[in-house]
Amino acid sequence: MRRYTLADVGKLAGVSQKTVSRVINNEKHVKNETRKKILKIIDETGYYPNNSAKSLVTRKTKTIGLIVGDIENPYYSRLARGVIRAAESYNYSVIVCESRFEEAVAEKYLNMLMERSVDGILISTLDFKSSVLDRLKMNEFPHIFVTCKLSSTSKNYVIGDEYQGEREAVKYLINLGHRNIAFLRGPNMFPANQKLLAYKDVMKENNIQIKDYFITRSAYNSEGGYNVTLELLSNHKDITAILAVNDIIAIGALEAIDELGLSVPEDISIIGCDNIGVTKLLKVPLTTINYPKFRCGNIATKILIDTLEGRTIRKKKEVILGCKLIVRNSCAPLKSA
Repeated sequence: MRRYTLADVGKLAGVSQKTVSRVINNEKHVKNETRKKILKIIDETGYYPNNSAKSLVTRKTKTIGLIVGDIENPYYSRLARGVIRAAESYNYSVIVCESRFEEAVAEKYLNMLMERSVDGILISTLDFKSSVLDRLKMNEFPHIFVTCKLSSTSKNYVIGDEYQGEREAVKYLINLGHRNIAFLRGPNMFPANQKLLAYKDVMKENNIQIKDYFITRSAYNSEGGYNVTLELLSNHKDITAILAVNDIIAIGALEAIDELGLSVPEDISIIGCDNIGVTKLLKVPLTTINYPKFRCGNIATKILIDTLEGRTIRKKKEVILGCKLIVRNSCAPLKSA
């Protein structure tokens, strides 16, 4: 079957290729009657632009990459939706890659995206060696971190204020009378470490001793949350409340609590983080910290594309959005309080 070209469409419509291009890109300065005629011919011929050839001329692919840690986690799905919606509004496409929290996989996808000549990259995981990220900087490859950042000195990110959100959660449990509060930690990355810092700060501010076993080894998913909670509560009967670094880990913890014959919130109060959709549908709806995943993805994408298209002067952006505690049914006052 013959593939029609831009020149074919212009010839059939009796206009220049430039006019056809303007219609395809939804630009102004084309008469409405001419626009309708060209669109009708495009529909009849099945013409579609040769983006590969176009990118050789413009050096732009109108495509951006997004690297996330775990696509099965609704947190990243919601983030990706925010990215895609914003990209669509600019007529950009998005390639989504999953690192699975593995350095080698993350590096492979970063290289693949750069080799495929995407115009820019959004990074939502920190599973990279510093040397790999240095390549992005050295090559001045357009990129922005979203929902994560490298360190306190990073200057190119859109994140939620996880430190403040976690402070709110710890204070809430303390106000309910809890003192033996465990923290289920996640990967050793800046966002998770900010939550841990907030936990420690609020505990110290309230003169509550932080025992070694209060802070568990790292968990990465619901299975990890289940394992660390089973171990924690089997060995330490004094624990009355749990803070999980994210909702997926909290869901695993809930399974372990149930298996041990304990009840939420009567025996154990628990708080997650991220406010993924399933948390309000659980047997005991989960109290959690709302993280603005969609907004972070949406805003980061707009910043990246505005930079790519020269609509912003500053290359580095620092955006911090608020996080809010969502109180549901998984926490209760300490029985003896």
